[in-house]
Amino acid sequence: MDITFTPLQVIELFFRFATVGQLSLLIVFYLKPQEKFPAPKIALISSIIGYILLTAPIEDHHYGGLRHVLLLITDLTPYVILWFTLTQLDGNFKITRIPKWILMPSVAWLLILIYLFLVLGGAGILHDVNHGLGIVVLLTVMYLCLSEFIDDLDNRRRNVRLLLVTLCSFYMLTLVSFEFVYQGIRNTWQFSFFNAVIIFMLAASITARIIFKQNKPVTNAQAGNEQLSTLNTTQINALNELMTQGVYLQPELTIGKLATLVSMPAHQLRQLINQQLGFSNFSHYLNSYRIPWVCEQLRDPTKQKLPILTIALEAGYGSIAPFNRAFKAQMAQTPKQYRSQFQK
Repeated sequence: MDITFTPLQVIELFFRFATVGQLSLLIVFYLKPQEKFPAPKIALISSIIGYILLTAPIEDHHYGGLRHVLLLITDLTPYVILWFTLTQLDGNFKITRIPKWILMPSVAWLLILIYLFLVLGGAGILHDVNHGLGIVVLLTVMYLCLSEFIDDLDNRRRNVRLLLVTLCSFYMLTLVSFEFVYQGIRNTWQFSFFNAVIIFMLAASITARIIFKQNKPVTNAQAGNEQLSTLNTTQINALNELMTQGVYLQPELTIGKLATLVSMPAHQLRQLINQQLGFSNFSHYLNSYRIPWVCEQLRDPTKQKLPILTIALEAGYGSIAPFNRAFKAQMAQTPKQYRSQFQK
């Protein structure tokens, strides 16, 4: 059977296939030998390509068996976004590090989805259940992206949080919502056309940003480092002096408050702590001062009866839970275990 298109649909197909071409170019870019662990990025791009092809103005029966594959790829997008997010926020993330109580049900659900889409063609209540889970996953991604955004000192990772992961999360959340609330709008040519144009513009912007930024002359980065290295010595000394005086003991101390005390812009202080002191997270920087101070208090024989919670609050922590996590991460034991070594 012949397929006929209106002039507007031809234009829409142009945008869709142009987007697929751009994203395919990005996949080739990420397949470079020097690119570290590109699988999550390629999976995310493939999911977007699957969605673009699946929602083209073509009747479902013309796809044949390919439609089932595209459905599977598209409906896995929220989980791929989560995978991509975890690898971007934690450079050492590996799937094998996921607890078995999470990993095993996830694998089982993946097998169910493969059967649902490749065999049943997506028919049944499980399809709607998967959309509901997709919303939960995307909300989780948004939380992960925003929860430590203020503390993050790595500008590249901050940009990833805002421009890539959060953008994809909000966009995909909107699309999944159409499955439940606005199905009538989703099936109109207006939505299909403008959806294709928006995806094309976003893909063009992100692709150009990634490729051109990667190919910038090294001299630009070197110039930035040289400029940072010549930062006013007085400001650096002021930061060290403030920390020595115990400013880190202030509760709810933020990078903005500390920047005000040092009399320098917050973005400059963030860059200083990240690039010259080697900390990627502001909380880790504070903990490098707070935990040694806490250890000193726990070793003090005159404070053996002082509750650990009191010491944690005096160190600037708002509650015992984040304090315990920070202490164990740095000392490889709990505060109680550490104190017990010095008790007679």
